[in-house]
Amino acid sequence: MLDKKVIALGYFDSVHIGHQRVIKRAKDIAEQNNMSLVIVTFLGNLKGAIGGQDKCVFLTNEREKFLKDLGADEIYFAPITKEFLSTDRKDFLDDLNKKYNIAYYVSGIDYTFGAFGKGDTAYLTDYATKNGQQHVIVDTLSFGGEKVSTSLVKSLLAKGDIKGTNTLLAREYSISGTVVKDRQVGTSLGFPTANIILDKDKFNLKGGVYAGKVVLENKTYYAIINYGARPTFNLEQKLLEVHIIDFCGDLYGKEIEVLFLDFIREIKKFDSTTDLKAQLTADLTATKEGKYD
Repeated sequence: MLDKKVIALGYFDSVHIGHQRVIKRAKDIAEQNNMSLVIVTFLGNLKGAIGGQDKCVFLTNEREKFLKDLGADEIYFAPITKEFLSTDRKDFLDDLNKKYNIAYYVSGIDYTFGAFGKGDTAYLTDYATKNGQQHVIVDTLSFGGEKVSTSLVKSLLAKGDIKGTNTLLAREYSISGTVVKDRQVGTSLGFPTANIILDKDKFNLKGGVYAGKVVLENKTYYAIINYGARPTFNLEQKLLEVHIIDFCGDLYGKEIEVLFLDFIREIKKFDSTTDLKAQLTADLTATKEGKYD
């Protein structure tokens, strides 16, 4: 007989504190009963596939890292194909039971599943009871009088409220990506940058200059982050430009993780590169003097 499993169910698209609460409850149950924890989520941009325009706070590879850090023994990334999304609610659960020897399901109170979201917590509880299993429902959390949700996380990111976002995530908001070669203007100004083009499915936070950190090859450095257009050079394409403080080296083609700590200022157009350099120097001072630890 396969080992018994505790199944945590949800999209967990931003792995915010509400999602973490569900996963922690599932992990606790698994450890108390000497079982394994399996997190069941979706591969890719689920809401984008359904609604067309929605973007992800975190991409699949980013979520995978966070979910493993929270104690997942296995992650099942369900496909977002038309066939899978058309699966009947009972068939969805039956298929899970063919795959795993399930003892517990753990979900948020508003969890839905199956074609058109017709499966809900009441249906799942009834299904579990009929199959000698248990369904544990975890209540939602509130922040500032609002329900903690990915929509709330996105609204804070859109305003550049990084501190609020980080509170909801219980960690620093981050973007991971491969460093690409750009025009190297930063180098000519004395502020070389590592540049990342955001994935098309990545949610666009507010354009601006941020204080942050960069994790590179298991080392962490403070950084100044610029995200958005570059009006001084009449460039509208949005780019993530990161000046890593006290770092020297070639990063082209390397994977880095950029962590956001605080919003410093809006993006603005400067009359000259001399004015821009003066502002970057001020941004560097602001980042160095910030107490972010």
